Amino acid sequence: MNLRQFFISHSWWGKLIGAFLGFLVAGPAGALIGILIGNFFDRGLNEHFSRPYWQYHTEKRKSVQSIFFEATFSILGYVAKADGRVSEQEIQMAETVMQEMRLNTSQKKAAKQFFNAGKKTDFSFKNILTLLKAATHDNLELLRLFIEIQYRAARVDGLTEKKLQAMNTILLYLGFSPLHQQYRFYEDFTSHSTSNQSKYQHSYSSSSSAGSSSYRSPFNTLDEAFAILGINPEANKQDVKRAYRRLISQNHPDKLIAQGLPEEKIRVANEKTQKIRKAYEQICANKGW
Repeated sequence: MNLRQFFISHSWWGKLIGAFLGFLVAGPAGALIGILIGNFFDRGLNEHFSRPYWQYHTEKRKSVQSIFFEATFSILGYVAKADGRVSEQEIQMAETVMQEMRLNTSQKKAAKQFFNAGKKTDFSFKNILTLLKAATHDNLELLRLFIEIQYRAARVDGLTEKKLQAMNTILLYLGFSPLHQQYRFYEDFTSHSTSNQSKYQHSYSSSSSAGSSSYRSPFNTLDEAFAILGINPEANKQDVKRAYRRLISQNHPDKLIAQGLPEEKIRVANEKTQKIRKAYEQICANKGW
């Protein structure tokens, strides 16, 4: 668990320290005041570590930031153009990402240039993805942020068959499982009709030529377990345990309670943690661990 995950999932350190120091200074009354002050401290840390694009802004290597920046907007253009036409919603989505990243005027101009370059027929996504993969080899959270942005944008006006092909090709090239095998995207496909499932299987078969993975039905129980943890079936014990701990930390209800989210979100988080635990137990049982 890194520092960010620690403070997001353990949002009580400020209150504990505040209560202790307050008690030393002014007894029980001081402890109550200390808890109140500590609560503000915990919320501030939580908001700091949970803000959008935290992974990008805290990356201190300017070269890595630069590659991520170019890859993000050029691939946004590439995926948007995948089905032949870039819609107004997709352009607006790219502009929304610019605003969320708090880009200045010159950065927005550069982002638009990269987006337009990605739309061109002669654009080679492999070159920029090769650079991105090498630059983020020790910062997988930044690489996951890249994938989240691309998927979010691809869904803006409908996740078409050609967009699915483009997304899966990108994922496979970066060394990730296809969309239907990743938990944060899995439910988008399990809710599809049978005809859409068949269409998706066809699109995945087309994109799998970019990698060595073979198609797996998203409705196989063991495959679902791997999808929930967001890992490949070939993952070793250490990788499985690491993925399990990361997902438990991200979806821990205590973290959402500290953020003041509604009860519905808390209920969903509880359901997710249950699914994550069951998936982990099923994989361990299947592997004999």
